[in-house]
Amino acid sequence: MSLSLIELNFGNLILQAELFETPVAAKFSRNLPCEISLVQWGNELYGPIGHDLGVHAPVPEIPPGGIAYTGQGGYLCIFFGQQPAWPVEHIGKISGDDWKKLLHEQSLGRVTVRLKEELTQRGA
Repeated sequence: MSLSLIELNFGNLILQAELFETPVAAKFSRNLPCEISLVQWGNELYGPIGHDLGVHAPVPEIPPGGIAYTGQGGYLCIFFGQQPAWPVEHIGKISGDDWKKLLHEQSLGRVTVRLKEELTQRGA
C-alpha cells in the first residue's frame, strides 16, 4: 500500500499526516496544494475544497486525528474528538497523537495542505 505524506499548515501550527490509498484520497492528492478556509464545529474543522471527489466507501465514525471528505458541500474535514454528522470518506490521518495540538489552538481559520514531496522539491 502506497501512502501519500502531506503537511497541514495552519500558520502557527504545522502537522504531518498521511493520505490512505483510496480513490477519494487519490483525487484529493491530485488537487494539492490547496488552501482551505475552515469553520470549527466542536472538535471538528471543515472547509470547502472546491472539487467534487465523489463517493466510494463512506463511514459513520472517524477516529480522532482522522481526515475525511464529504460530498455534502465538498468539504475536507479534520476530526479531533468529534464524530461526523453523517457518513464521510475517511481519507487520511494526522501522524501519531499530534491531533491533540488542535485542542489547544485558537487560530484555526485556514489551512494549507501540501504533498510532502512538493515541500522537499521546493526545499521547504
